[in-house]
Amino acid sequence: MKNIKQQKNKDQGFVILFAMLISSIILLMTSGIFNVVQKQVILSSYARESQRAFYAADAALECALSYDIGPGREGTAFPVITGNEENQAPGSIRCGGSDLSVIDLGEIGEAQFFSFRYYNPSDEVGCAYILVKKTEEGGFYDTQITAAGFNSCIGEVIKAPNFDDPTLLERRLSITYQAQ
Repeated sequence: MKNIKQQKNKDQGFVILFAMLISSIILLMTSGIFNVVQKQVILSSYARESQRAFYAADAALECALSYDIGPGREGTAFPVITGNEENQAPGSIRCGGSDLSVIDLGEIGEAQFFSFRYYNPSDEVGCAYILVKKTEEGGFYDTQITAAGFNSCIGEVIKAPNFDDPTLLERRLSITYQAQ
């Protein structure tokens, strides 16, 4: 009789140990799955924010292209100054529902530089800075347009990148072409 009672007590201890082991394994698996899900959520939010920065750069690049070589335009919004010609660059252009100020950065070497800041107040696509570099060689104009788009922008009237945002992302697009 004594041996049977001792055997039951040993079995009860084993069941508790086995239950704790199974519970620990399930807890480890759950925490591992939670870590994977958490990292996937962070990764997908970075992908979304990267898209916002890319779309801002793309829209700004399209804006600059349309004012340089767009259909129905007489001349360009970014002229190369040669000799004593007056600068014919407009003070502003209109893109994305906004009037954007074009800044003539002047001539550096043999290249003429222009810049403007792009934003669309009716949309949350971000903002961008555009740099246009133009050179003239033998009646042809070499143009390089670079757009730097940002996903997080601040400001009511003129949006600028929010450099205090730890999730700020920048995407750059550049195009180079030659026109007459």
